Amino acid sequence: MLENILNLEGVTVLNKKQQSFINGAGDKPCRVFVRNKNGGYWSDNVFSVAEAQAAYNSGDRYSDGSFASGYCCASCGSFGSSTSIQQ
Repeated sequence: MLENILNLEGVTVLNKKQQSFINGAGDKPCRVFVRNKNGGYWSDNVFSVAEAQAAYNSGDRYSDGSFASGYCCASCGSFGSSTSIQQ
């Protein structure tokens, strides 16, 4: 079956580095939206997809009471667009 897939027109085999970007281990392309008592803001720090998902899914509150209420990765458009956060 793999041989059939590789013979399809337009198929490109990805190298290990390219595969790592798909799996979220690449150049840390995500930012986390931090919700606080004043509204919220996009993090200055950048995270891998797995790190951003973990921050969002954990539900943990930071020392100031804020929490990750969403995240946006390079694939969802420009950082800071409220229409592209995962909530």
